[in-house]
Amino acid sequence: MKKTFLITYLLIQIFQSQAVDFQDSTRISSSKFINFFTSPKYIISPFAFYMPETNVVLGAGIKRFYHFGSDSLTRVSNIAASVQYSLNGQYLLRSQYQIFTNNEKYYINGYLGYSRFPMTFYGIGTQIDMAKSEPVTFNYFRFENVTARKIGKNSFAGLGWRYFEMFNVSTQENGMMEKGDVVGNKGSRVAGLNISYLHDSRDNILTPSKGIFAQMTYSIHGKVTGSSHTFNRWQFDGRYYFKPFQKREDVLAFQGYGFLTVGDVPFNELAQLGGDMIMRGYFQGSYRDKNLLAFQSEYRLQVLKRWGIVGFAGAGGISDAMGDFTLKNVMPSYGGGLRFKINRKENVNLRMDYGFGNGQQNIYFFIAEAF
Repeated sequence: MKKTFLITYLLIQIFQSQAVDFQDSTRISSSKFINFFTSPKYIISPFAFYMPETNVVLGAGIKRFYHFGSDSLTRVSNIAASVQYSLNGQYLLRSQYQIFTNNEKYYINGYLGYSRFPMTFYGIGTQIDMAKSEPVTFNYFRFENVTARKIGKNSFAGLGWRYFEMFNVSTQENGMMEKGDVVGNKGSRVAGLNISYLHDSRDNILTPSKGIFAQMTYSIHGKVTGSSHTFNRWQFDGRYYFKPFQKREDVLAFQGYGFLTVGDVPFNELAQLGGDMIMRGYFQGSYRDKNLLAFQSEYRLQVLKRWGIVGFAGAGGISDAMGDFTLKNVMPSYGGGLRFKINRKENVNLRMDYGFGNGQQNIYFFIAEAF
């Protein structure tokens, strides 16, 4: 924990010292150093963080902005790539993209990644003991893409493919993973078809201030699609943003999220409560099961031109079956954070959040909002 605070403090001091020299991104800066690391078209960001499972992690990422439209109504597209390496020898390579073609006729969203990183397994279900967790390490290849066509104003429908392969699994001898006969504990190959509907009227993908985002995705996995396990999955993600005051840039945001599965679901495909996006404060995957329902809200207060503060709160729970959801399953999530506008033209924030929940707490340091 001390290392986490030290690294975070140093990063904040670096950005704070650079803020004086940053020019408005719509102007031409006389500093070649600043132009190299941030511009209206891209952001290059080195980073570092600490986790007990990995020791100190060092990395770097780049996010490139494109505008494929011939009109001002086509939203800005982006593609990002990053590399991470830990002092324990783990690594992660990944790339993500969100593309709007001219006049937003098509919306293309995808992910490509390869990693050898550890995770902490706490068990499955709500009855877990944080003191009895165990490390699980594996190689992981992931590809996912959805291509959707515009079917109405801000509405898209499309098909996609997802392929996840987990191999070279290393577990604790005679641990929960082995004794519990957890599905997929020797590895898994998940391949399936995505059927997706999306309504997206947000003014900005990375840092929205108004509009609605509503997405529903149905995924089918089986032998016919090349999957080692047969199961189906529903995902629902609804978000609403608005500015409560006309003369201020403050934003109030809400999100409802559902993750429902049925069938022979490998453990790495179960719903996971926690992480930097859903139910901040919980270690990602500390609670996992076949179904997850969560709701969260956030108030984003603009303090200065580049600086802001946020407060967030949420509630969520997991269950093996939808009929098992009760108020006893619901767990709280709350916290606050800082925002620094690293790119003013594209309105991109660097965020640092500190979240709490049910005896857990965690700090997050990322580019772009949680939702």
